[in-house]
Amino acid sequence: IKAIAVTLLLALTFTTIFNVECATRHQLVDCSKYEKLPQGKERFCYEIYAPICGSDGKTYGNDCFFCSEVLKTNNKLKFVRFGKC
Repeated sequence: IKAIAVTLLLALTFTTIFNVECATRHQLVDCSKYEKLPQGKERFCYEIYAPICGSDGKTYGNDCFFCSEVLKTNNKLKFVRFGKC
């Protein structure tokens, strides 16, 4: 069972790294798939770590967290780069 767990963890790690590398080629974050939520509602974001640096100097854990903040700020928050700020 430990071997299966380690194998799955490694597969997830490589998949995440591959996704970040592919995304850096586009140099954009597409927030169109996220809708603005009513005030007081919180979005459920997945926990895959793929950091994005925003124009506010904060690092967001992934595109879901970043896009949620973009929508909260009425598109004032801008994409700076993939990776930590």
